[in-house]
Amino acid sequence: MADPVVQLQSDKQDAAGRTFTVGPDGLELQLIVPPGRKLDRVRLTIKASDSTGKAASGITLSCDTGAPASAVRWMRAEWGEERALVGLAFAADTTAAAGRIRILSDGVWLPLAPLDTLVVSKTAQSFVPQAASALAVEVLVLQNETKVLVPNSAVLGGLSLTVTDQPCHAALAIGDDPPFFRHAGVLPATPVEISGLARLTNRHLLDHPGTQAVPLRLLAAAPRKIRIDSFSATLVPNVPAPTPGGGSGSGGGSGQQPENPNAPRPGEITVLQPAEAQALEARCLGGEFRVAQRFRWDDAQRALSAVGLYARRLDNAPQAQLTLHADRAGVPADSPLAPALAVPVSNGDQAGWLRARWPEPLDLPAGDYWLSVTAQGGEALWYTAAQRPANAGAALIRIAGGPWLPLPDDTAWAQLGVYAVPVTQP
Repeated sequence: MADPVVQLQSDKQDAAGRTFTVGPDGLELQLIVPPGRKLDRVRLTIKASDSTGKAASGITLSCDTGAPASAVRWMRAEWGEERALVGLAFAADTTAAAGRIRILSDGVWLPLAPLDTLVVSKTAQSFVPQAASALAVEVLVLQNETKVLVPNSAVLGGLSLTVTDQPCHAALAIGDDPPFFRHAGVLPATPVEISGLARLTNRHLLDHPGTQAVPLRLLAAAPRKIRIDSFSATLVPNVPAPTPGGGSGSGGGSGQQPENPNAPRPGEITVLQPAEAQALEARCLGGEFRVAQRFRWDDAQRALSAVGLYARRLDNAPQAQLTLHADRAGVPADSPLAPALAVPVSNGDQAGWLRARWPEPLDLPAGDYWLSVTAQGGEALWYTAAQRPANAGAALIRIAGGPWLPLPDDTAWAQLGVYAVPVTQP
């Protein structure tokens, strides 16, 4: 069966491939996510619909003398809203003059890029698009003696600006929250990808149980046309999280294995797991980083069936690599006690339980043991918490094969699940 579709809508119609007028009040969009699902990845791109240059209108001029027709040391042009400035022309009563240009962009005066000094020219001089609501020209005149441009006065005339209708400071927000994405400056006519949408959408869904429509606001500094160039999304695979003692394995005595090789075995119980997992602090897995968590095993009537860790991926699609070790003087012994386990970190950008099961339960003598974890093919995060349970010990970190080191907080532990089944009687 095909996976349900994630939709980006405006006025209950698909928004992808359409052009909208967007301003400071924002364009309302809705991201429709199937019930009970989370986003794995989202690709949303936007671009300016028009980058054609044209003469700017509605400009107000001012200068230091109050009369633009007289000799001035500076002149300012204002047009009241952020526009994409791409060209400038100005004349002077002397050819040995130039102007040092500053633009007011997002409330800050900045030098014109890439060169802030332009010679007088009746022909428009072009530059890369820059977001600006005002422009100031400081007059420079060439001294005959030194051949150096220095501040002086001259009669300026023919000041004209070239602009485009490209949006400035485009941004995207979830509902009424501050924007999480902002493209500072001028939005180009080539697609710009918006990052971080999947993570924040999943957070909104978590904070608003039962919600399917996530409200979005697309903004720009002044009303301009933005094209939603493309939109695509994939969902986290809809595999129900196993619960200890549960599972939907086929046919009890049929001898068939459940579809999920890491699903709970019949009669499995939880030996160790936090009552409520926390996703506040974490340790990196993968690359040169490995984390080990100690736990106590005292149950002679049961065998170790599976383990779990509260984690999420950090990039790509890594696999968590888990090994079980005996305790040797407070650190994991060098040799593992059982074959290593590998489990994909497939719960997207949200923290969740990753569960791994040994092919056969492990009948362990009482003692302290370590679960040592890293990641391959990318990086992951194993979430830690304070005030560890009584049968959980300290967590250690290891970098680039160096010594095992304690976490800075000596009460912290890497949130671990330990699951057991009754020992099979001969």
